Amino acid sequence: MLKIEESFKDIFERYYPKVLKQISWVVKDEFKAEDIAQEVFIKFLKKPPRHNENIGGWLSKVAMNHALNYLRTERSTRIREIEAFQQNEEKLLEDPEEIAIKNFEKSKVKEVLLKMNKRDMMCLILKHSGYSYEEIAVALGIKKSSVGTTIARAQKKFKELYEKEV
Repeated sequence: MLKIEESFKDIFERYYPKVLKQISWVVKDEFKAEDIAQEVFIKFLKKPPRHNENIGGWLSKVAMNHALNYLRTERSTRIREIEAFQQNEEKLLEDPEEIAIKNFEKSKVKEVLLKMNKRDMMCLILKHSGYSYEEIAVALGIKKSSVGTTIARAQKKFKELYEKEV
């Protein structure tokens, strides 16, 4: 079981908001993000990291993997649903004006993030989810001293890609 200096409750209270925010950035669904965050902490409880010195980094990595797995599953499900629907209907279109008005900014940010390489995307999501440089370094598998430079480059790349989109 859990052999860490902090209790599970302390770890949960400390990291849950960060993990939830990180997952929310990726999946864009608060209810699903809460479910995924719970899965992350269940995994932590059942099979904690071998090296206890950076729990935040471990939680971040597991959270990102779970969120990306969810997106892959959702995408596959959506494709199957659309294909099934299109067999019965000519077109499946939502009102583009309504979508643009409600979700323009969010969708552009998500599109740009998905165009970035995985490390840069994760770096920005982790930074904006409140993780420390040390936790980001562990999650990305880079040196702590490289995190600031990695973030700056990722932000520059994001800005370039975003400006091309709008």
